[in-house]
Amino acid sequence: MKDIVKVVVDLPLKTINREFDYLLPEKLKSELEVGQIVRVPFGRRKLSAFVTGFKAKTDIKKSKLKEIESLLYKQSFFGDELLKLFYWTAAYYHAYLAQVIKKALPPGITEQKIRKKEVEFLKLNSEITDYKNELDKLKIRAPKQYLILKYLLENSEQKHKLKKVVESAETSRQTVFRLIDKDLITLYTDVEERIPEMNIYLKEADEYNFPLQQQEKELIDQLTDNDSENNSYLLTTENGQRRYNFIIKLLVKLLAEKKNIILLIPEIEKDQIFLAQLNNQFGDNIAFIHSQLSRGERFDQWQQIKNGKVKIAVGARSAIFAPFSELNAVIIMEENNESYKAQEHPLYHARQIAVKRLKKNNSLLLLESPFPSLESQYHALAGEYQQMKLNPKKSKILTKIIDMKKEVEKGNLGDLSQDLITEIKNQLKKNNKIILFLNRRGSANYLICRKCGHVLKCDNCDISLNYHREQHQLRCHYCGLKKEVPDNCPECGSRFISQAGVGTEKIIEQLKTLYQDLKIVRVDSDLKERVVKQRLKNFKKGEIDILVGTSILIKNQFYDQLKFLAVISADTALNSSDFRAAENNYSLLMELKSLLLNKSDSKFWLQSYDPDHYSIQAALAPDKYSFYQKEIKIRKQRNYPPFCRLLNIIISAEAEEKAAAQSKKLSTFLDNYKDKYLEKLGASPAVLSKIRNKYRWQLILKFNSMRNREYIIQLIEKKFIEKNDSDSVEIRIDVDPYQML
Repeated sequence: MKDIVKVVVDLPLKTINREFDYLLPEKLKSELEVGQIVRVPFGRRKLSAFVTGFKAKTDIKKSKLKEIESLLYKQSFFGDELLKLFYWTAAYYHAYLAQVIKKALPPGITEQKIRKKEVEFLKLNSEITDYKNELDKLKIRAPKQYLILKYLLENSEQKHKLKKVVESAETSRQTVFRLIDKDLITLYTDVEERIPEMNIYLKEADEYNFPLQQQEKELIDQLTDNDSENNSYLLTTENGQRRYNFIIKLLVKLLAEKKNIILLIPEIEKDQIFLAQLNNQFGDNIAFIHSQLSRGERFDQWQQIKNGKVKIAVGARSAIFAPFSELNAVIIMEENNESYKAQEHPLYHARQIAVKRLKKNNSLLLLESPFPSLESQYHALAGEYQQMKLNPKKSKILTKIIDMKKEVEKGNLGDLSQDLITEIKNQLKKNNKIILFLNRRGSANYLICRKCGHVLKCDNCDISLNYHREQHQLRCHYCGLKKEVPDNCPECGSRFISQAGVGTEKIIEQLKTLYQDLKIVRVDSDLKERVVKQRLKNFKKGEIDILVGTSILIKNQFYDQLKFLAVISADTALNSSDFRAAENNYSLLMELKSLLLNKSDSKFWLQSYDPDHYSIQAALAPDKYSFYQKEIKIRKQRNYPPFCRLLNIIISAEAEEKAAAQSKKLSTFLDNYKDKYLEKLGASPAVLSKIRNKYRWQLILKFNSMRNREYIIQLIEKKFIEKNDSDSVEIRIDVDPYQML
């Protein structure tokens, strides 16, 4: 008899990252199953734990085993299929199993039991057959009671919430209870599901419903009728409303075939109109699971999926764990978006989880993006994904690149070129809307020569050196190189070396000096969400002349008749300490370009101190493939993904000397394996060298195989993590990192 229960305790510590055995008490023998949450005695505490299995034997004497204390929920939260996925995720990303399980379940369920929402309802007394006499009496003596009774009679087929009835009659609960005392109506409670509100977006959502074009119909047929072994696709779309419409029509077809589908969207908070479209179209057949919902709403939506009441689950990264008993399709929108890679434990990538989850049953995997990641394009060319293109269009937009070095030669040290200032005036004369874009990412942490455009880079890594103001020093956060800040540019000898980066407020000031009578506003993350929404709305209505903004003005925003957009500094993103900098820069520029009306009189202008950089020049190219060809060669030369397996190790401590010492100790240990197993960069201070009062050091390791990486990780865990008796030093292992900070 299997009377020993395996559980994972909800306590993510390195010393207990395993399953524990407990005795199955007599009172729970008929109730307990895999996936339930129980309470167990653990040391001197009582903790929540997840049931992962049963067995008949254990290496521990039964007399020393403790009993499970109680069952927190009667229902099971996961079955064997999801449990296997949890095991794999924890093993691949070297995460705590408890963290993986908690990430997949509704938040807060182990801290306290989430109650079902109970609501008070009213109904007519079924024993009374003739209400006419009662209505006649109440009409004169108690008009409020009359209104309530009349309302219930006229809408007898519906369920009536007590609160709503009281509000509609503009009365109080006491009035209702008088009718109850007369036995005319009955009060009862019932469970009601908490449904997220989206009504404010319904009108806008209706505007983006288009009939399918012939090519779109053919693509949907191909995606849904494929019987080949390879049912994974990379779909390159055009940015705009049609791509959202296409996804909805694809979901309609999959739903008609009774498929269970997960739809991942990277930034839920910026996609509210699309969520409203989905809600409009699929109603009771769709559930939303994301962080903007309350705990109760998320719990109820999750239950809808688990109980088979809906066929579509929509959410951000963690929705990949949606508890369908059988999963038939996963659609990942903007598959290149880095938010699919978690930056808090467990450090998983949703795309990788999707590939693993769908591997056995050959279900549909669709990776969608207007600008697919370089890795996905590489895998598609290798035959791992089938390639598709949706509505490919030839760009008619005029793109111009302005060399800001020449502006300095002319004596213009401002942030706006003379050509841009003149063009803004021309656009205003035509009553055209104007957007000026600023990329804050990576700004103001590197030095640039404003005369020749030279960025001070590491001699070893070809990555921009980070400027540390306090020490007035340049550092490479890959190999640890340190340099003094030169007085003169090492390239041209000029003294015009300055910190890069400019803020929206500074640009606004310059514009208002030039154009005093214009309505000029900014949108950035410093503003409240409602302010940003209102300003974007006003801009679209033509009430704002010039809009200055950061990436917040891009996501799911469609600007009708926009004919001019300029990027103030098109090379800012290139100078972050990230091997994906060029790819991120190119994707950003192309996304901005796609906001413009695709007509010959539309203009896309780029200001740059490095105008010949291939990611900027690619904005002029007629197709998206030219950038890929250049970037893939560079990745191969420098041995970066997809040509290696990457590992980012962060060592942090409140005392900088402890973080440095442990990093150097680990680095010395890894030197023994350099030639055969790995290539090592560091140890050195991390790009973000201090977070939450902890100093951070970094090692970046490159491997030519997963096997070698796994071997080295296990050595690190055994010799440095498991044997690390000090809680003051933390070692964080990030498998397949997306942010090298």
